[in-house]
Amino acid sequence: MPAALRLPLLISLLATAACVAAHVLTFVDVAFYPILFFVPLLFILVPLAVWRFRRIPRKNFLSEIFADIPPGLKIGTVALFLYACANFFICLNLLDGGNPERAPENRLVLAAKGKIIRELTPAEFRRAQAVQVRLVTGHLIACFAITAFAFHVAWLKTGPALASDKLR
Repeated sequence: MPAALRLPLLISLLATAACVAAHVLTFVDVAFYPILFFVPLLFILVPLAVWRFRRIPRKNFLSEIFADIPPGLKIGTVALFLYACANFFICLNLLDGGNPERAPENRLVLAAKGKIIRELTPAEFRRAQAVQVRLVTGHLIACFAITAFAFHVAWLKTGPALASDKLR
């Protein structure tokens, strides 16, 4: 695999692993907010993956590109998309549509659009913060993993891997 594809693929995989670690921590009520520093990385990797896909010959895109993608990548893409959607609605329900905030007088509350939904105990506040991070990391996992899948498929379709395939 050429370095121009290997480096973004490795960055995508490492970012996916970091997001998975932060996501798993939320299940024990640990909110790891520094994972949010990975969001700007998506604005580099996603356009790069799209640009790599545009380099695939148009004739091959519809006829061959999906034929030679390993079934695990197809299943993984669909599973990640479904998990991100389910995670979003579950977390939104757990947060009652609000965000954990510190109100004046050091009160811990769950608020939405400036209105206080309810007061929280310190344990509930930590849990709400963890659910908030879980909401974001669920999407980040899907985005980074699908970007890694895209780089792998771009290599399969435009790199030396295509030379051994039979054209149909």
